[in-house]
Amino acid sequence: MRRDPWQWIANTLGGPANAIQYACVLEATAPKAGNVHPVAKFDGLCFADFVSAAEIAASELTVASSGLGDRVYSLIEQTRCKTNTNVNLGIALLLGPIVLAEEQQRPASSSWTLNDWRDATANVLLSIDKEQSHRLGQAIAKASAGGIDGDYQPEDPSLDVQSLTDSFDVMSGMRAAKDRDLIAAEYANGFESFFADVVPIVEASVRETGDLLSGISLAHLRLLADRGDSLVARKNGRETEQDVRQRAKRCLDDFERTGGLGTGELKSISEFDAYLRSEAHRLNPGTTADFIAAAVYVCLRMRG
Repeated sequence: MRRDPWQWIANTLGGPANAIQYACVLEATAPKAGNVHPVAKFDGLCFADFVSAAEIAASELTVASSGLGDRVYSLIEQTRCKTNTNVNLGIALLLGPIVLAEEQQRPASSSWTLNDWRDATANVLLSIDKEQSHRLGQAIAKASAGGIDGDYQPEDPSLDVQSLTDSFDVMSGMRAAKDRDLIAAEYANGFESFFADVVPIVEASVRETGDLLSGISLAHLRLLADRGDSLVARKNGRETEQDVRQRAKRCLDDFERTGGLGTGELKSISEFDAYLRSEAHRLNPGTTADFIAAAVYVCLRMRG
């Protein structure tokens, strides 16, 4: 019987902070197409930046006395100070409510399912008050996420994080952006797709490959093919994003046709990786990587 690839690491974890750090480092270590990993870097951004950011995330997302907005803002502030770039806004926005939901609502001695976690996360989002909402807006603005201009500016000026007002409501902003941003869609829909689709894809891919890093890389391809990537769309347009999806699908077809050779052994995946690294890395599927990190955290904690 094949051993569970997650269990060895899960057994070493002392709690959520350890799981956050491991999840972020595992995501960054896996040789995912188009992303930074130990032997692939961007101008001004390398694997060491993600390792530093992982340590900061572990610390700042588990400050028990802080609200969601305060945690995310502090994480972004310290990460920018350490790495001088936006490494983990998406990870912070995804992991923030997930970690807080577990902290507040996971029972100590009874079962905890993905559905329980989804409901708890939705409750966290419903309970965001005015102060924490404003703080989240400040965090998003401070991160200076790529491609938030032009068609990606909100129609309602009160939802623009670049000119925050006291009336800013982060959940209204997320609902307004849900059709053009995958993370916003999770906020708008109570993390329904994350727990119903993303986590099971990561679980299934790791189980199928029998290896964490190969499974994470395969899951990344599957998510790209299925959902596209909002960072790619913001920077390059929907037509280019659709092209990325189709290329990811062809890679998966090759993977299935060869009987599941390692993702690094297929020429089509190597060519896809090279394509995503062209155009000064404007095709980097960073949103998908953020979802991977959050899903890896959940996979580890479900075994904790």
